[in-house]
Amino acid sequence: MKLIDVTAYYGKWPHWPIKVTTPELLINLMDRWEIEQAVVASTRSVFLNCSDGHQELDDLVAQYPDRLIGFPIVSPKDGQEALQQVETANSKGLKGLRLFPQHHQYRLDDDPTLESILKLAEDLGMLVQIPCRIMLHWGLPQLDVRDIDSVAERFPNLKIMTGGLNYSELRDAVSVMRKRENVTFETSCLQMVEGIEKLTAQVGVERVCFGTGLPLQYPSPGISKIVNAQISDDDKEKIFGLNAKRLLGL
Repeated sequence: MKLIDVTAYYGKWPHWPIKVTTPELLINLMDRWEIEQAVVASTRSVFLNCSDGHQELDDLVAQYPDRLIGFPIVSPKDGQEALQQVETANSKGLKGLRLFPQHHQYRLDDDPTLESILKLAEDLGMLVQIPCRIMLHWGLPQLDVRDIDSVAERFPNLKIMTGGLNYSELRDAVSVMRKRENVTFETSCLQMVEGIEKLTAQVGVERVCFGTGLPLQYPSPGISKIVNAQISDDDKEKIFGLNAKRLLGL
């Protein structure tokens, strides 16, 4: 079974020390848990500036092109430069991007530059990930998943993936997904009893993808919650990799 982790990070982490500080250590962590590929973004683009993170991401993916799938983080606060960053990413063959409005302090429903970014991503067939949290920690900024509904409504052909959600927030995520067929879900922060079973039963297994949040979160729980879920082996295979392959065109 091929494991594709759709939620990984690399780079500066300002809140506490982390052990994975080199590309080699990142790959070693993936190897230990038999994760064949990971969609990775640079945390420098979250906490410093987007362009610095893009260079770090390019350097990282260049070392392990068969293992790492780069997703740049862009912000409409960068204006026309953000649009150029999306075009550049697409020209390099990158499959998508991530947005962090809760960290970059903009709204999803009233920014004209964001509208242009989303329209461009839609036209290019890119996947846009909008995590509601960067990891499961209540002290970090969070986004209300219901805010994603307006994006999915305005851009019905845009591939959107949300995640970073847990407990009662899952109800709101399911509500959005039931209305908007273009929204999918990644599992990195889902830590509730029978969460995988409930999610797949309510929105369909084809709309759920495996994520760990490594190295900010340890991969083991992200894998175990799917391995031990009371769903079929075929459904586990879809979550662990087949759904991501389809969304990313791999």
